[in-house]
Amino acid sequence: MKTENLYLRSIGVSLPAERVTLAEAFEAGHCRPNEFTGSDLVEVPVAPGTPGVELAADAARRALDLAGLPVEQLALLIHATMFSEGPEGWAPVGYVMRELGCGQIPGFEVSQGCNGTLAGVELAAGWLALAPEGAGALVTAGLQADLPQVERWRSAGFGMAIGDGGSALLLGKEEGIARIEAVNSLTYADLEAMHRGDLPLAQGGTGAPAKVDVPGRAREFAIARRYNQFDFHRIFTMMYAEVTQRTLKEAGFTTDDLERVVFTNAGAEIIEADLLQPLGLPLSRATWDFGRTIGHIGASDQAISLDHLLRSGQLDAGDRVLLVGGTQGYNVSSVVLTVTEAGAALRDGTPPAAPRPERTDS
Repeated sequence: MKTENLYLRSIGVSLPAERVTLAEAFEAGHCRPNEFTGSDLVEVPVAPGTPGVELAADAARRALDLAGLPVEQLALLIHATMFSEGPEGWAPVGYVMRELGCGQIPGFEVSQGCNGTLAGVELAAGWLALAPEGAGALVTAGLQADLPQVERWRSAGFGMAIGDGGSALLLGKEEGIARIEAVNSLTYADLEAMHRGDLPLAQGGTGAPAKVDVPGRAREFAIARRYNQFDFHRIFTMMYAEVTQRTLKEAGFTTDDLERVVFTNAGAEIIEADLLQPLGLPLSRATWDFGRTIGHIGASDQAISLDHLLRSGQLDAGDRVLLVGGTQGYNVSSVVLTVTEAGAALRDGTPPAAPRPERTDS
């Protein structure tokens, strides 16, 4: 979908200062080294006792403050969830809105896992196209891994661990830190069972919920379909290439125009194989080196990494950035944006990221 007159006005980020390193997790017996073979992970932020929805609300306040937008001008709030954030039958989007002091505006929950923020951007884009000037739309997300159905060091996927944090993207028609050029989402329903495995649809009984085990469920799915690792690689490269090429074409760009690519915080090998190589882009365009210091923060990965790029002075006015995500369903999304003068001016003295180490094994 080619967007017109749509801007990212601000980014709010809530990252706890407390960290747990992968080495500490090994020593404590939370996970084994063979579960992180080939992983670049260093550490993850943790917020014991702070629900993810509170981190989302904190990030939302920061986004509104940074843009100088009174909450009264907020006209839409979309909250992206990855896991259940509270009692069953409860709506976290209402919590975020109440915490912000929103009036009676529309509030929606997007249950698209770690793809939720980008999916929320697409939904907000359509809504804002019909909204009056000055209206703001907020897309929030928050994650805290201390949940009965979640294991921080195993539930995220292959060689990934969950970090705690929250994010908020404020969108509107008034110029902001980046102009959103195009956004697209695609669903490959044939892969629905990849995140279900052999689990039945009906989860009866009163026992504890099944732990989220993405690698285990994917293995069950692969056995049922007689897939091998090359089948998965072919499918994933096809999905990400299709959604990104569609968005680039609508935006009027090619991969040569891209300054940076922001993906889910996975290891460099996965990012390079599934996304960058099919696009003909080098690993140096990705944000894996930053992502390895915070882990997988669900739907917040792209927002937090984009904020890091801007604040550490790695993007200039006119730079084009591609955001890509994918999650259960199987849903994939991509957004192309252009950094504005206001975005480039966000440099706040944060030291630039260390030079990206050259990889000689790929």
